[in-house]
Formats: sequence, structure tokens, C-alpha cells
Amino acid sequence: MSNLIPKNKFVILVVILALLSIVLYCVGLLVVLGEKKEIEELYLNTESESAKEEKISVIKNIAETNKDLIQTLQNYFVQKDDEVKFIEQIEKIARASGVKFEMTSIDVKANQPNSFSENVNVKMKLEGFWRGVVSFIDKLEKMPFGVLVEKIDLDANVPGDWSGTIEFIIFREK
Repeated sequence: MSNLIPKNKFVILVVILALLSIVLYCVGLLVVLGEKKEIEELYLNTESESAKEEKISVIKNIAETNKDLIQTLQNYFVQKDDEVKFIEQIEKIARASGVKFEMTSIDVKANQPNSFSENVNVKMKLEGFWRGVVSFIDKLEKMPFGVLVEKIDLDANVPGDWSGTIEFIIFREK
């Protein structure tokens, strides 16, 4: 059994150097693997930055190509603080149609939490000749804003003179 343990100092030195070289190899391997992982992460970050820039460029091109359509869509919604302009347009349409009107209620209802628009429910009383009332409703529906006529309730009080209510929704930006 004592024959298995080397007695020569040279053999002991060789074994120690072999063990030391194995330890150094393992440490070097771990360092190289760590550097490799760091380089890969930097490459992926660089790639994602260039991909982001490319996506932004594509979106800008799409926005520029569809500029008119985007503007039409934005004009569809009554902008914040443009409610007065919208009501003035309704008054103008009513005067042009020869209809007397009175807004009886305006109720703002938010859509979905992530939505960029809200509904404004409007109820108004109308009075005028049949042709004027129909013209007013037609012009109201054809306004450049988003308007949805929900309910019309008209009666003829005097022959040729119609009165009643109309309820409609205005789509407004939040």
C-alpha cells in the first residue's frame, strides 16, 4: 500500500501542477462562458434597438401614406373643448332648416376604460314644418362629426306643424 504513494518529489510536483492546471482551465472556462453570455446579451440589445428603429420608420411611412384618412378619423370625433363649435353647427343647421329647437339634456358617458372616446347623449325638442324637420335630421346625420341618431319621436300638433324629441349620440375624444 505504501508503494502507491509516490515518494519522489518530482512526481508530487507534476501531480500538483496537473491539478493546478485543471483548476485554472475550469476558472478560465467559466470566465469565457460569462464573457460569451455578456456579448450575446449586448448583441441582442443592439439588434432590438435596430429593430425598434426599423419599426418606427415603417410606422412613420404608414402614417405619412394615410395622412388624409387619419385626419378624417380624427375629425370624426368632437375634440375636447370643441363642444361649443359643435353646438353652434347644430344651431346653424336648425336655422337653415327652419326648425326651432331646445336641448333638454346632455349626458356624457365614458366608453371602455382603454378607449379614447366617450359618448355624449343629447336629447332635444324640435318644432317646425315636416320638410324642415326632416332636413334638419338629415343634415345632423351628415355632419362631419360622429353623430348617431338613436330615437325620433314626432307628432303633428297642427297640420303641417310637427313637434317632438330627437335623441342622438355624439362621439367625443376623452
